[in-house]
Amino acid sequence: MHRLFLILLPGLLAFSQQPAPEFTPPRAGVGITQTRLSLQEAVERALRNNLEIEVERTVQAAAVETARGAQAYLDPSFRWLPSIENRNTPTSSAFAPASGKITENFFTQNFSFRQRTPYQGLTFQADFDNVRQSTNNPFVTLNPFITPRLVLSVSLPLLRNREIDQERAQLLVRRRQVEGSDVAFELRVIDVIARTEQAYYDLAAVRADLDVVAESVSLARDQVERTKRFISSGTVAPVELAGAEAELERRQDTYFATINNLNIVENNLKLLIAGGSEDPIWNDILVPTSADRAKDPAEAQSLIPDLVKAAVSRRPEFRSLDIRRDINEVERSLARNNSKIQVNLTGAYVSTGLAGTAVTTVNPFAESQVASLERLNELSRRAGLDPINLGSSIGGGVPSSFVGGYGQSLANLFGVKYSTFQGGVAFDWNWRNTAATSALAQTAISEKRLGLERRQLEQGVEAQVRNAMQSLSSARQRIVAAEASARAAKEKLDSEVRLFQTGESTNWAGSSRSCGRIAPCAC
Repeated sequence: MHRLFLILLPGLLAFSQQPAPEFTPPRAGVGITQTRLSLQEAVERALRNNLEIEVERTVQAAAVETARGAQAYLDPSFRWLPSIENRNTPTSSAFAPASGKITENFFTQNFSFRQRTPYQGLTFQADFDNVRQSTNNPFVTLNPFITPRLVLSVSLPLLRNREIDQERAQLLVRRRQVEGSDVAFELRVIDVIARTEQAYYDLAAVRADLDVVAESVSLARDQVERTKRFISSGTVAPVELAGAEAELERRQDTYFATINNLNIVENNLKLLIAGGSEDPIWNDILVPTSADRAKDPAEAQSLIPDLVKAAVSRRPEFRSLDIRRDINEVERSLARNNSKIQVNLTGAYVSTGLAGTAVTTVNPFAESQVASLERLNELSRRAGLDPINLGSSIGGGVPSSFVGGYGQSLANLFGVKYSTFQGGVAFDWNWRNTAATSALAQTAISEKRLGLERRQLEQGVEAQVRNAMQSLSSARQRIVAAEASARAAKEKLDSEVRLFQTGESTNWAGSSRSCGRIAPCAC
């Protein structure tokens, strides 16, 4: 009778305060401070402190950073390449130095810049090369001399990589994965809220169970005291005391077991709402204060199609499926792109400058003609003609615009006197392209699989909605039955207590016997 009352009372969600046993076993890690907690407060604490949600936030943040990292292909690239080179080249030319070796020293300062754009695969490049060269070649007219060179080029894909390429596809996928992490975060929050509500009502049920068990212990203790008094007055046989004490011990054992269960259930709730082991709520006694009643689901039974439709539109699982479909579409576009012929339109502008120190020595070829020129000049003077100038006739000179330092070479570079314009088309064709064909086929298979998964998910949602509605209806009927059983059990208990108090019955170990008289029963 008492166990029936114990089982039915938690279903009512009405938590009465009953006197506790004289001895309360200690609870591990729990003090005497009580924290009254409503269901809404428990959910708010879980949303604010739950470590699972915090872990999911880090996953979400990592997805955002991964998407940001996928934009790295748009970052400009700058390169500086200084170098020094000493080059010794053997030569057998008659115009080479007597040592048979041409020695050249190069000092370079080269700069390059690369920039990709998100517009149709357009790419810009700029190269600025600077070379200072000195040599022992006697036939050069500038030594040392500086040669700067500026190259500006552009490349525009016409077919492959125009609308999408590997980097842009990766960026689109990462952005969709950020949305997927949002869906995963939402699912985690929903799961934590559901478990928090379940743990809250589990704690409420166990506390109500504990109240009933505590009351049963008090009743058993009263039974022992009354039995002792009856034995002292001679109205009850002494043997009755052993049964009453055994019943008290049994109920105390049940009470201790319920205390242990209360600890487990309360810790389960604390795991969900506490922000860590240092949270003060770990040391408090949680007292649930909400007692929501189930609503009548009869009206909703006729709305199952609308409920299924609402579930399909709101369930995060469907949004996750849509994100996977979008990612698959990006991969399909990339596979189609890779199957095209690569045709790139290219263009470049090249400008070159030159400047150096003019050589004042006479080159060996001119020096070998000195005697002949002197004789020729002597004859010219006798004939009344002007002599021939060695510098202008043998070996010649260099334009004045080439004589100078680095500044003069830059002036020649940007003076647009020595410019080159280039334009062309680059073709790249893989006539088999097995990788692109395979990737395209895989995306088609994935699309079919995603469609089947969606149909499967829709079926599962409809079944869950139907089962939930049926369970809700059955639960309400169980509550109504439990309420009726609890009232009947309470009336029966009150009747037994009155009989016991008047001496018309004895009661221990959950049983009763009535003899219709005050004297000890001799049945």
